[in-house]
Amino acid sequence: MPITKRRAAVAAVVGGTVLAAGTAMAVRSAESDQTTPAVPPAAPAPAAAESSCGLKGTPGPATAGATSASWTTVAGGWSLPTSTTDGPARQTAGPWSCFARTESGAVLAAYVIAMRAGGLADDWKAVVREQAIPGPGQGALLAATPSLPAVTTPRGFVVAAYSPDAATVRYRLQNNGDDYSCDMDVRWSDGDWRLVLGDDGSTASGCVRGVPDTFTPWGP
Repeated sequence: MPITKRRAAVAAVVGGTVLAAGTAMAVRSAESDQTTPAVPPAAPAPAAAESSCGLKGTPGPATAGATSASWTTVAGGWSLPTSTTDGPARQTAGPWSCFARTESGAVLAAYVIAMRAGGLADDWKAVVREQAIPGPGQGALLAATPSLPAVTTPRGFVVAAYSPDAATVRYRLQNNGDDYSCDMDVRWSDGDWRLVLGDDGSTASGCVRGVPDTFTPWGP
């Protein structure tokens, strides 16, 4: 969130893919003194599922699932987005999880996880443990005491960077009548998007007063 210390700067994360290369060797026959055909490389591993529960995302424009999301009012008048095609498909007292591996899924995941990790979830510590990338920030946030500011309302977003492995989403947020621009980062891990925290436990980075240069209108 833009006005609390816990939502200070965090470095943008770029996901990567590690490729394993196989080597085929020619085997020489001792009896026939002939070379056998090269051993074919092993079949590639199956592609990762779109999500841990099989969500494939909304057809059409990349962020269609996010822009068409429904909004649910939760504790204190805050609102959170949900999409039947891009997630979250599972909702508990802790994590709201299972997002599609799409731009819409990343937009929804970053916002929902950040807000619930910041105290909107009854079991916010479970959110941090299960939906944040492990590291120093995870421990820092678990050691913090949630203190929600006045209701913050999203007014728009832009996908600043996206790959199937990582995304940065810039949100236009309003709090007490002021506009803020904040980035939130997610990484694809174990079949779902997970929030990347700053070392101090912050859930957002680059928060500045003002409106993003470009954004898609979005919010309840």
